[in-house]
Amino acid sequence: MASFTGLSLGDVYVNPKGAKTCLLTDGGARFYYTAPEPTRSPFGPNNFDKDPAATRQNLELRCTKQMEEFFSALDSWCIEYLTAHSERIFKKSLTLDQVRAMYHPTQRAQEGYVPLLRCKLNMPGSRGEVRFWTPDGKTRDAPADWKDSEIRPHIHVSHLWLMGQSCGLVLNLSDLVVSEACRAFPFGMPESLSM
Repeated sequence: MASFTGLSLGDVYVNPKGAKTCLLTDGGARFYYTAPEPTRSPFGPNNFDKDPAATRQNLELRCTKQMEEFFSALDSWCIEYLTAHSERIFKKSLTLDQVRAMYHPTQRAQEGYVPLLRCKLNMPGSRGEVRFWTPDGKTRDAPADWKDSEIRPHIHVSHLWLMGQSCGLVLNLSDLVVSEACRAFPFGMPESLSM
C-alpha cells in the first residue's frame, strides 16, 4: 500500500481569473505516479467544448488493479487531509462527511465497468506539452489511433482545484509510453495471388 505521509497541500492561491488552487508537494518536490503496467484509453483526448484543436484536453484511462488501488488510497488521503486542514483551505471547519460530499474522486466509476482515471494533457505544441515515447525509450508522435494503443502513463499530481462547493486533484499527464497495435492482413494469401 502506498504511503502519502510526505504529501501536503499549500495555501490557497487565486489566479487573476479567480480560479483557486492549492499546490501539492511531496516533501518540497513535485509528486509523480508512474503506472507499473500499460493501460488503454477508451475514448481518446477530448474536451468540454468538443474542440479537437484545443491545447488542453481530457484523457480518461482504464484503471488497472494497481492504479485503482493507488488512486483510491490517494483520494482517501486527500479527504482526510482536507478535513484536518479545512480551516486553512476552506476558511471554515468541515467534517469528514462534508469534505467527502464536495470532493471529486480521481476515478470515475460506473457499475459493471472498469473505473476510468480522469487525467489532463497539454497537446503537442503547447506549453507543458505531454511527451510521447516508444517502449524502447525513443521519442515519437502521439498515437494515430488512441483506442487501439497501449499507454503507460507518467502522471504529475499537481494541485487541488476548488470551485464553489467542489474540489478535486488534478492529474496532468507528463509522459506516455505508447505501443500501437500492429495491423496485418488477417487471412493467408491464396496461392493464385501470392506471386
